Amino acid sequence: MVTGARPRALDALLTSLRQQVDPPPFEVLVCGTADASVARQVHRHFPDARVGFGPAARPGGGRNDLLPAARGEWLYFLDDDVTVGSDGLRIIAELSRRHPEAGVFGGPNDTPARSSWFQQVQGAVLGSVAGSGPVRRRYGAHPAAPARERDLILCNLAIARAAMEPFDASAVCAEENGVLAELARKGVLMRYEPSLAVYHDRRPDLRTFTRQMHTYGRGRGRLIMRDVSTVRPTYLLAPALVVYLALLPVLAMLGALAVVPLLAYAAWILAGATKVTSSWKSGRPSTFALAAVLLVVVHSAYGTGVLRGLVRTPPAPRYTFRWLDGAPTEVTAGITAKHVSGG
Repeated sequence: MVTGARPRALDALLTSLRQQVDPPPFEVLVCGTADASVARQVHRHFPDARVGFGPAARPGGGRNDLLPAARGEWLYFLDDDVTVGSDGLRIIAELSRRHPEAGVFGGPNDTPARSSWFQQVQGAVLGSVAGSGPVRRRYGAHPAAPARERDLILCNLAIARAAMEPFDASAVCAEENGVLAELARKGVLMRYEPSLAVYHDRRPDLRTFTRQMHTYGRGRGRLIMRDVSTVRPTYLLAPALVVYLALLPVLAMLGALAVVPLLAYAAWILAGATKVTSSWKSGRPSTFALAAVLLVVVHSAYGTGVLRGLVRTPPAPRYTFRWLDGAPTEVTAGITAKHVSGG
């Protein structure tokens, strides 16, 4: 896992790992990006954990830096703001025995029961067809099935060490999708398993949620530019919407028909908000209103993020990664493929 300045969230994750019931033997590897004192926090839970420090490392690069030290047959990637069910590691071991043909397992990231009303509506929107469309399996339980890269998410992703490829160290987000697309090209089988679930803290307010959706879009745009084979028509709907809305004042001057797509979109939002509200314990008007607002935020923030990712490719950052018990190592863009296999 890679962690920034979120000590309370990291503590909850480490506690959930310490409380695993009948897990297989496992090790913990952490890359801190904000404060080298993270080692003390991690070692309070796991004295033998390997902890490194890579200031300014992006998530993919930070994970790449950890991979050469990993000794397990399976690599389980987690975000620092999730918690794992008490049987999470045991489930991975059981899945690997039940499906020896698979090289990747993943499952949903659910909204914690203790979440606020805003966070719970946010989770319901992300798990809806109107909100996330073809990637909604990431945000709620669906039947177990073979998976594609769009079905899996890095905050809850297990990859066989023998199959692992390095992440794009320059990516701001969606770095797992590039790896999964490459594994799919190589014929590595992937599975979505609802039993392999984590609980992921949703964003606490509209500002941070908007920023998250924009970052998700930037990651997808960057991936499309890096690997055009990963593009799907559904990924382009949100940026197309943003472009359409920007041009609407001019288009409307050309004729009334230009407004028809806007009316169709409004109907889609209302239908999506109705669906979210109807599945809620209390279908109050405020839930409907919030769901409608969040749906628009998902589409617009994600769409502008994709456009930004398409027009600007950030360079891989240069930073010094060091194990907090060893000598520093200069890295520019993470590790190479041979490093993953221990070379």
